[in-house]
Amino acid sequence: MAQICFDLPEEVFVEIFSWLPLESLMQFKCVSKSWYALINYLVKNPTFVNKQIYNIDKKNLSPKCLVFCCPGTAYWRHPELESLRQGLFETITICHDGTESGNVNSAKEVFRLPTLPSELCLTHALMSHCNGIICLAFHQTVILCNPAINEWRTLPEPCLTHKNAGFWVRGVGFGYDSRANDYKIVRFGHDMLCRGTRAEVYSMRRDSWSEIQIQFEFDRLGFKCSPSVGKEVFCRGVFYWSIRSSTRSIISFDVFDEVFRSIPLPDNLRVVRENHFTKLAVWNESIALFFYKQEKAVTNFIEVWVMDDDCSAGAKGSCYWIKKLIIRPPVDIAYPLAFLKHDEVLIKANVGMFVLYNIHSHMVRNLTFTENTDPSWDFSYVKSLLSVQGGNQSSS
Repeated sequence: MAQICFDLPEEVFVEIFSWLPLESLMQFKCVSKSWYALINYLVKNPTFVNKQIYNIDKKNLSPKCLVFCCPGTAYWRHPELESLRQGLFETITICHDGTESGNVNSAKEVFRLPTLPSELCLTHALMSHCNGIICLAFHQTVILCNPAINEWRTLPEPCLTHKNAGFWVRGVGFGYDSRANDYKIVRFGHDMLCRGTRAEVYSMRRDSWSEIQIQFEFDRLGFKCSPSVGKEVFCRGVFYWSIRSSTRSIISFDVFDEVFRSIPLPDNLRVVRENHFTKLAVWNESIALFFYKQEKAVTNFIEVWVMDDDCSAGAKGSCYWIKKLIIRPPVDIAYPLAFLKHDEVLIKANVGMFVLYNIHSHMVRNLTFTENTDPSWDFSYVKSLLSVQGGNQSSS
């Protein structure tokens, strides 16, 4: 490589660069020709890309970035987007400045998905995200895209589709298998022909799909993934989905051994009652469950339950849920979204805004943006240099 200025070894610069967010890294290409050459080399190096993802993820002081998507709203607000089959996303970067002010600084950014084929409608897509790559799963088509580097591709056709198996997707998850150093997608749903539940896994390294066996009978759960409570969460190599039918339960999928499991809820939460809702979240590297009741679109309290690690064994293992706290924020709220830090919950308020609630101080802080519609998807997001091309790109 070219000689680097400032008399520092190249490996020192590489280490420093690996801690920088993507925007800063790209700006530093303008410093000198040697920096330009080095950074161009690094952004194509899978080892550096993975190291940067790891460092940014572990950087406690980094701002929290969330993605909201309202495809239904985009239809009437921006009809030209629908004609192009493009969805409108808004990323919200929340800056935790440590102050005790009543507002939290945030920055809004808009980015678009690539142009989708004419037969696809974003409203019908299931979405998952991992390390900067967004997965859009339709009934017959799956697309990976990285908006930060303007890269996308359509994956090989899944084994299970509506046209060849009467297959209707109910859930999807996109995550990283650290043991195999591979990014995987899992899809599961109902096969109308055999009237049963089937599932398949995509490997980014192999660039292929394979159907997998399901170790228990989904249909005994009444198998109905509700979009309002069925968004997956990913924690320590395992996906979790909430299932709502005549009773409530949770299913999990381990990306390491590619096994589905059924996880029971606390007895008092299994019964489905009118205006009672649940939502999964990740809190302190554990699975948490928000349980709340709405009356006239207002939530008066939120119970937070935490799943014991033994629950990973599924229904046949010892499974304990502990009620950790009850949130009674002093504002009218609609529903909880997620934990942003170990002590703060992001909540959608009824006045068209989002607030942060501190579970220790009980302080409520307003975010400096408003959204008048309910997002169809919401998830944490991190910009990365990770390529969607797969194969050896994911090697470390």
